[in-house]
Amino acid sequence: MTFPSSLPQEQTAFQQAPLPFNSYNHMLQRRFGCRVYKISLDGGFTCPNIDGQKGHGGCTFCDETGSSSRTRDRRATLHEQMLKNIAKRQQRFGAQKFIAYFQSHTNTYDTPDRLKKRYDEAIQAHPDVVGLAVSTRPDCVDEEKLSLLASYRSQLPLVCVEYGLQTIHNHTLAAINRCETYEDFEHALKLTQAVGLEHCVHVILGLPGESWQEQMSTAERLAQLRVDGVKIHLLVAMEKTPIAQAYEQGQWQPLAFQEYVALVCDFLERLHPECVIHRVAGNGHPKHVVAPRWLQQQRDDVIQAIIREFANRGTRQGSRFAGATLS
Repeated sequence: MTFPSSLPQEQTAFQQAPLPFNSYNHMLQRRFGCRVYKISLDGGFTCPNIDGQKGHGGCTFCDETGSSSRTRDRRATLHEQMLKNIAKRQQRFGAQKFIAYFQSHTNTYDTPDRLKKRYDEAIQAHPDVVGLAVSTRPDCVDEEKLSLLASYRSQLPLVCVEYGLQTIHNHTLAAINRCETYEDFEHALKLTQAVGLEHCVHVILGLPGESWQEQMSTAERLAQLRVDGVKIHLLVAMEKTPIAQAYEQGQWQPLAFQEYVALVCDFLERLHPECVIHRVAGNGHPKHVVAPRWLQQQRDDVIQAIIREFANRGTRQGSRFAGATLS
């Protein structure tokens, strides 16, 4: 009920041993019986927090690619982006099925007719496309757009919307220039659940000024809401972003490696045990990360460190969920 990681190192780690959290990759293996990869797409969208409808400059952590994986070529059509990246994943990883993933910027920020043209072009690019994933802001959906997404379930076995929540705390959302509120998310979630769409919620750990307890409150609220899935990101300073400028001026410090690992485990312990975890180490391309520096050497070590941390604790995802019992 969420999305697969597109990072091969995560899939490798997932295949080596049972995980102490409910990974999306394992769910996909069970659901489709083969390797399924997300194909990151740039649909040419912008964002209301960039074009002036709500704000200018975007969120303090968002770079010019709009949180893209940087695997796309914006000059290429969606059809071309799909075929090029499918070919790469087939050759390198033996991928067999694919999910068209609209990742860059806000991918419901247009009229339903124009959205449909983009979505159709992507999913029709290759016969082995089995899913559609759309990343967006909670304040950029309505009943008509969600009904459009839900209509694709007649063509595809997996259709999912990803919401960039980041945190439930409005004071933090204001501090990172999010230009939306937690209440926007709750409204979007109700509409999403009403049409029966699978969904995933993005959160960021290490946001400026957030205490440990505030971050755990976000996990606890998502557990109470029984969200389908969660994607956990580390706050990183990408090149040419306000958060990078704050780092360079000594106004913000990123989480250390082990500090992040412990925080992820704390967070996962409080989520619902059935929540699907899309990713536990989402972050920017290491070539363009200003901070933390450890991403350049230890990026691929995060999952194994989380596994070891859970083993040392004797816990797993959902261990501290209200009413949960350890298995």
